[in-house]
Amino acid sequence: MREIRAGDVIEGNGWKITVGRATHVEPYLECLAFRLDAPDGSLCYTGDSGQSDEIVALAKGCDILIHMNHYFSGTAPSPAYRAACGNHRDNALTAKRAGVKTLVLTHLLGQIDQPRIREQIVHEIQQVFEGKVVWGEDKMQLTFAGPAITNIEGY
Repeated sequence: MREIRAGDVIEGNGWKITVGRATHVEPYLECLAFRLDAPDGSLCYTGDSGQSDEIVALAKGCDILIHMNHYFSGTAPSPAYRAACGNHRDNALTAKRAGVKTLVLTHLLGQIDQPRIREQIVHEIQQVFEGKVVWGEDKMQLTFAGPAITNIEGY
């Protein structure tokens, strides 16, 4: 057993996970992002990350990009905060540059997880990114075949 690092590739029976670097709280932690490629499709999960060329490269051509959308664009208290935490305008550019089909927004602060603010954010993303935009929610199930995104009840 060993710890995984950016650049590692783990393969299983018909699937592959590529480990990439996320931009978050370096040098304090090594933050990672993951890309899953399987016969049904591909998914990239950025973990906690802001915009970076490494995320764009890792997500290139994915069906689904799950990206931290922590705060409302333009309200970052510092450049370091913006680099470490995703916002909707940066995420729109990341999704567009990566050529993904669906962008799922996660890790949302309460200030933006509000009616009207949600719609404004999705609308502004769609001005840049032509794919599907989904507001991530607890217990959301993501699939590659059939309906792209559904919510599930229970557990």
